[in-house]
Amino acid sequence: MTAEHDLWLAEYQRLPSVTRREDGYLTLHNIRNFRYGPDGNLRPDWYDRTFRLSDVRQVDLILSYWASPHIAHVFLSFGLADGTWIAISVETRRRLSQPWSVLRGFLFQYPVIYIAADERDVIGVRASLRQERVYAYPLTLEPSDAASLLNNYLERIARLHQHPERYHTLWNNCTTNILRHGRTLSPAIRYHWRVLLSGHADRYCYDHQLLDNRLAFDKLKEQCRVKLADPGSLRDSFSADIRQHRLTTHDDQE
Repeated sequence: MTAEHDLWLAEYQRLPSVTRREDGYLTLHNIRNFRYGPDGNLRPDWYDRTFRLSDVRQVDLILSYWASPHIAHVFLSFGLADGTWIAISVETRRRLSQPWSVLRGFLFQYPVIYIAADERDVIGVRASLRQERVYAYPLTLEPSDAASLLNNYLERIARLHQHPERYHTLWNNCTTNILRHGRTLSPAIRYHWRVLLSGHADRYCYDHQLLDNRLAFDKLKEQCRVKLADPGSLRDSFSADIRQHRLTTHDDQE
């Protein structure tokens, strides 16, 4: 029997991987799609998704705050042409015997894992069951840049299979990895105190014109708050539900 300290937590049991075909299609394997019961019980599930990079249309920046306004979990979600979304979250891969600890994060105690997940899972569990304050900001990227960014993520997922890395709270975390991916699009994106204090990553992107500057930042932030009409219900239409009231222009705001 496998000892408990050797077992991964359920949400980290499977690593995502990528298979590419000569015709331009790729398959992203092990996209997490957990169901979370109100009593905290999990119904584990994963699926594979086949698509082309040319299907990528947009990217959202996701920030989830659980306590301090200065610290948030930050990740990206990629929207495809058919209206579906795939979120990719950089996290610590922990075992049953390893509770999360900031100190352990400084001591390289956890492997880095890229979680590919259905939004209803990775965003919904934060906004609903954990009651975190979650924001989904549309990035001002052209579809070709959005596709390039996702491709860079997929290449890193493949590299981590060959060369696992350790998480570090300052230098190899959710936000610094996004920064590295972003620099493949623009060298102007650099390490900044708003990256260290990840709760301000949205303002950093706003100041670099990666978010819609036609709205004042505070108005944009309010507009992009993930609000669930029924916090206890995480429907399959979750991705559409959280964006149905999104405004995009001054005229809409007025």
